[in-house]
Amino acid sequence: MARRNTFFKITFLAAIGGLIALYYPQSADTTGLSDASANCRITHVVDGDTVDLKCEGSQTERIRILGYDTPETYYADCPAEKALGDRATDYLRGLAANGQVTKVERSRQDKYDRTLARIFIDGQDLADIMVSQELAVRYSGARRISWCDRLANSGNN
Repeated sequence: MARRNTFFKITFLAAIGGLIALYYPQSADTTGLSDASANCRITHVVDGDTVDLKCEGSQTERIRILGYDTPETYYADCPAEKALGDRATDYLRGLAANGQVTKVERSRQDKYDRTLARIFIDGQDLADIMVSQELAVRYSGARRISWCDRLANSGNN
């Protein structure tokens, strides 16, 4: 009886481990990128929360940066959204040009085939930087805010 219970416990734990792996996939490279073999740099800023990242020894990948959302620049719903989106994009370009990518924490691919990842510049999470500059809001993948409503109500037109 004890052997049978042990078998079921091991089988149950293995199944739970498999489910956890499905819901929380790990990339082969989720560690800090400070060593030379994993040197990464932002090669292109698409907008305030999307970049192209090139890491040594791998192809350039499109990254949707996790943790924040910026206003749209290509499909803005109002001029105020476009203006703030352009400011966020320009600010991120400055960070990319003057800072160094020190860490990338990859999550998974999104429906647009972008890699979802947190990016750290000079040891700081880009989400923290962009939100502190009031160029972004915290975002965890739920429904996006209406930037036009937010900006109209804040008087930042």
